[in-house]
This record gives sequence, structure tokens and C-alpha cells, in this order.
Amino acid sequence: MKKVTILWLMLTSITFPILVQAAEEPASLISVANPRISTGIHIGDVLQREIQLEAKAPYQLSMTALPKKGERNQGVELVDIGVHTEKTGDGNRYSVSLSYQIFSTGQLPKVLRLPETALALTGGQEAAAINVPAWQFWFSPLVTGSIHTARDNIQPQIKPSLVDSDAHRLRFVLALVALMTGLAGLVYVNADKRWLPFMGGEFSQAYRKLRKLPKKAGQEQQALQYVHQAFNQVYGRSLFRKNLGQFFAAYPEYSPMRNEIDAFFVRSETLLFTTQPVDAAQFIQDAQHFCRSLRDCERRVA
Repeated sequence: MKKVTILWLMLTSITFPILVQAAEEPASLISVANPRISTGIHIGDVLQREIQLEAKAPYQLSMTALPKKGERNQGVELVDIGVHTEKTGDGNRYSVSLSYQIFSTGQLPKVLRLPETALALTGGQEAAAINVPAWQFWFSPLVTGSIHTARDNIQPQIKPSLVDSDAHRLRFVLALVALMTGLAGLVYVNADKRWLPFMGGEFSQAYRKLRKLPKKAGQEQQALQYVHQAFNQVYGRSLFRKNLGQFFAAYPEYSPMRNEIDAFFVRSETLLFTTQPVDAAQFIQDAQHFCRSLRDCERRVA
């Protein structure tokens, strides 16, 4: 009997290994990126916190259980939150971005913290969550002490260095001269009145009259008369087509328009000595363009 008892005690003292399969975690925390600096942080500074985690199907991050924008804890307020989701092989990867702004006050440095964050997971049979620990940092007031301390530590402002303005002054003068020259050229080419030499010539006056002439039937004769009067006054006597060679020899500035002038005299003879119908409005408009070109020759700008 004694031997049997000893044998039973020996058998019960042997430890047999038991294999237990660990349950697979529904989610895992990949990384937590806290701000790079933890000292010298002032009121109004914004601290960024990036959290990455993976959730295996069917679990997914609960958007309704995220921290609420506007939550404030010891002078640290959550001012923005963003979530980016990326599909992985057997679940989802989440990137949670949290922005905290510091509103704490005080005259002495103190330790503050970004609060602990719990990210809940839903979709599975059991509730699950990822806990992100708090992160501490030193808050530094902008001025330690009273207004007297700030006044005693005021630093004088550095005067800005002087800039040599001679080169800029020369460029400004050259640009101003170019501008005035361009404006004078525009006035000389386009103005009707006599402000500069050659501006109040015979064709300039005829052009002003043609612009005021109504474009209607019966006025084509008047338009023709204005242009012929200008030619006669320039030539000094009545100018006919047979005298155009002498006219160009005496006034070579009109030679670039030799063909146009000859065509005008042919058209004038047709209008004066035939009963061929004419479009009065078109004739007056053509006379205006023709007289303006003669005005440019008169001003030596053609």
C-alpha cells in the first residue's frame, strides 16, 4: 500500500505541456508620430500628432468614437482631425491626424500633455480599441514675469540698410522719357487738331470734316469736294489727274500713295461725269480712310 501511494505522488508531480492558441488581435498600432520638439512651446502653437493602425476584417475604425473637434483638456484644444483609409490585404490601414492648439496661460513654465486617445473598433463580435498614450511637453510662457520684466528686456529694432537708388532713378527717368515719347507719338499720329508741326494740314482738316459728314445719300458730292479742296490747297491750284506727276515731284511725301491717289481721281471723274449709281455711305467711309492715309503722309508718318 505504501508503494502505491508513493507511485501516485510521483505521477501527479509531472507537469504536462498544454498547447493554447493565442487569439489573433483585431487591430494593431503601427506608429505614433508626436511633435519633434517637446520644449519651448508657446500659446497659440499648433502640435501635430499622426497615428497609424491596422484593423483586420471584419473590424473597422469607428468614426463616431473619434475625439471630437473642440475638446479642450488643460488648455490644449483639438482644433482639427483627419482620417485617411487605405485598403490592405486582409483589412484596412488608417492614418489619423490630430491637430492640437495651445491656449494655456501662466507666468511660469509647466508640463502639459496631449491627452491619451482611445480609438474604438467595431464590426466584430467583441468590442476592441487601440489606446494611444498621452504625450508630455513643456509649455513656456511668452514672458516670464510682469510687464516690468518685459519692458526691461525690450531689444532695439535694427534699422534697415539703405538701398542705392541711383540705378533705379536712372531707369525711372529712361522709362519716363520713353513713356512721354510714346504718348507724343500717339497724339501726333491720331490727333485731329494742330498741336505740333504738320498736324493742322489740309488733309487733317478735310478728315475732320469727313468724320462729321452724315453717311446718307446726297452727301457723297460734299465728301468729294472736301478731298479735292485739300489737294488744291496743297498743290496751290486746281489739281487734275493729268497733273499728278508734277504733284508727286513737288510733294514726294505723298508718293507712297501714288496708286491710291490715281484711283481716287478715276473714281471722282466717274462720279462727276456719269450717272452711275453710288453707295453714299460706303463712298463717304472710303473717303475717310483715304483722307486719313493722306494725313499720315502729310505728317511724315506714313
